[in-house]
Amino acid sequence: MKVLLVSDFYPPAIGGLERHVARLARALSARGHDVAVATVGTRSNHMTSTEDGIVVHRLQQWAAVLPGVHVDPERPFPAPIPDPGLVRGLRDVMDRFEPDVVHAHGWILSSVAASCIGRSCALVATLHDAGTTCAKRTSFYLEQTPCSDSSLRRCLGCSADHYGVLKGVGLASLLRGARPLLRRVDAFVAVAEPIAEAVERLRVARSVPMFVTPNFVDGAVPPDGPRPSCVPARGPYVLFVGTLSRFKGVDVLLEVWRRHRLDAELVLLGARAVDTPSSLPSGVSMHVDVEHASVMHAHAHSELFVLPSQFPEPSPTVLLEAMTCGKAVVASRIGGIPDIVVDGVTGRLVEYDDLNGFARSIQQLLADPDLRRGLGAAGRQRASCFETGPVVSRIESVYADSVVRRANARK
Repeated sequence: MKVLLVSDFYPPAIGGLERHVARLARALSARGHDVAVATVGTRSNHMTSTEDGIVVHRLQQWAAVLPGVHVDPERPFPAPIPDPGLVRGLRDVMDRFEPDVVHAHGWILSSVAASCIGRSCALVATLHDAGTTCAKRTSFYLEQTPCSDSSLRRCLGCSADHYGVLKGVGLASLLRGARPLLRRVDAFVAVAEPIAEAVERLRVARSVPMFVTPNFVDGAVPPDGPRPSCVPARGPYVLFVGTLSRFKGVDVLLEVWRRHRLDAELVLLGARAVDTPSSLPSGVSMHVDVEHASVMHAHAHSELFVLPSQFPEPSPTVLLEAMTCGKAVVASRIGGIPDIVVDGVTGRLVEYDDLNGFARSIQQLLADPDLRRGLGAAGRQRASCFETGPVVSRIESVYADSVVRRANARK
């Protein structure tokens, strides 16, 4: 089968979605499929290349030339509506590659759907977050509570509060206006039940099959080696990996380290955001854009991993990577996180807004090496349920079903 994977970003860009698509590309290729990748190009990387034996097309979007649209030119998120530059580039790639299946990941879905109109290829869309229903992609209302109402008026106010009036109202309106394009999708793959439920509430998507398939990891444990330069040269440390933002709970961790004397440093690794803290308390270090191999070595040398997410994260790959390395985890009881972390068995779950609860759980695990090792061993076993083989087989089944569905629709 010829499969074109299309994503907002792709390695060397850093993030869970990027690693997911790269792993999927390698796994499908290893199973005999003819795989190509298309993604958004950046100022420093906009060429077609072959990476790990897979052709990667980096496409230019027209929005990239508009002033003020992208905060980071090296991470130019596509808009939630078709971008003429991306549509033209995608159509050119499809004309030459002639895919049986196009598999979209992220907000680039709208450009992909527009590119697939009039074509015989099946279109599958993986939903990694709430981006089809929420302009902030978090389903978190006014930075305070999980959202339960996606009415336009409520979305406009919430998005404006987050982005500012002009950008916020624009994004929320564009996202709502692009919903009819979802009718071109032949199957949705949600990485967690909350995401599936949110999309199924959309009238335009009710006739499209929905499958729930979690993120996955390859199960590889980093080889023994020295500590990477992004962690302390000696002494214990607690590790956080993710976007360095309030939504990921970075503010919670900084407050824990300000208020409590913990017997370990805190290491924050990730990508900058608009609200990335500019000052850090004693005992905390921050490193941005660390290559993934170093991140995995940072996991291997850490005491435990912490993810105090403040929004309903669907299926955080970073948790699976920490558990693969045999690390106990402390994470928020929110979104799809409890589907990965079994409270009291593989780690500790804490209510997302319970700062003292996070402090207690971290302190207890730091003080009890035997407990950490036991939770870590159970976590490694649990992570094996999310490895490449069974998950990719389910995705292949979705492809086969979608090809038949598209063929029947064209009769």
